[in-house]
Amino acid sequence: MLRFLLRCLILTLGLAPLPPAQSSHAPVPLVSVPFESVGGILVLRNLAFNGLRGDFILDTGCTYALVVEQAAFPSQLRPSKFSGLSAVGAIAQYELPVTQFEFGAVRPPQVAQATSLAALRPLVGPRLLGLVGTGLLRRFEVVIDYAHRRLSCYELGPQASSARLFTRRDSLAFTLVKGWPITQARIGAVPVSLLLDTGARENLLDADLAHALPAAVRPTGTQLETVVGPAGRTRAQRAVLPRLQLGPIEWRNLPVLLTAPVRYQSGRALPYQGLLGRTFLGQEPLVSFHFGRGYLYFLRPRP
Repeated sequence: MLRFLLRCLILTLGLAPLPPAQSSHAPVPLVSVPFESVGGILVLRNLAFNGLRGDFILDTGCTYALVVEQAAFPSQLRPSKFSGLSAVGAIAQYELPVTQFEFGAVRPPQVAQATSLAALRPLVGPRLLGLVGTGLLRRFEVVIDYAHRRLSCYELGPQASSARLFTRRDSLAFTLVKGWPITQARIGAVPVSLLLDTGARENLLDADLAHALPAAVRPTGTQLETVVGPAGRTRAQRAVLPRLQLGPIEWRNLPVLLTAPVRYQSGRALPYQGLLGRTFLGQEPLVSFHFGRGYLYFLRPRP
């Protein structure tokens, strides 16, 4: 009898319905890839593009979706209606159809811009193939984990944002102006527009603006040095900005480089007078660009 009851118990347990699986509300990023910080520049290594593999800079100072090295695709180039900007004027550009770009589950653009990236190659290495810009990133909340060197892109929308793996602490508002994420600041009583730029390692300030500031808030310069950017080598003065008001927070003794202003080919000024690069953005271990809300968030992981 005991053996019979034991068999019945085993049979009953075997037929018992399984408990329902616990649904997870933790969001899954469309992209989650490692990056390397090379001199403060965020580099995504070994991405596949149109049959080649190479490195891409995560660059919120680039308004296109993708910019690639023109020399890598000589037979695929076609004329572009756009031209690039640099401190020395316009840069020739081309475009090419995108047949492949492996970037998580993100749908790639149909067309990429192409130009010479030779001036950037000494900064990040010989395998530099392109830039990932805001034309692609603006569709997401882009989370940069400086501590663990990982980039994640999350879908926008109230449901997608309801259960992140982090909490948002401080924030800094920005507006997309012609594709650039620009925040408004003040140096003393002087308003200034600053680009939030993951593709720059230094904080830059227009030298003309800096020299016109009142003495109490004017940057104190030190030595002149040569810096390398998309335009190649140019001279800049390393300085310290005594005070910068960003929203409710005042930053003191911010390191900056004073550089010549970059202008449109027509001579019109760009919509910003400086930029905040890695030395500002990387002060916190975890940040995000929420392109839906227009905020740079400083984050804390959930326990």
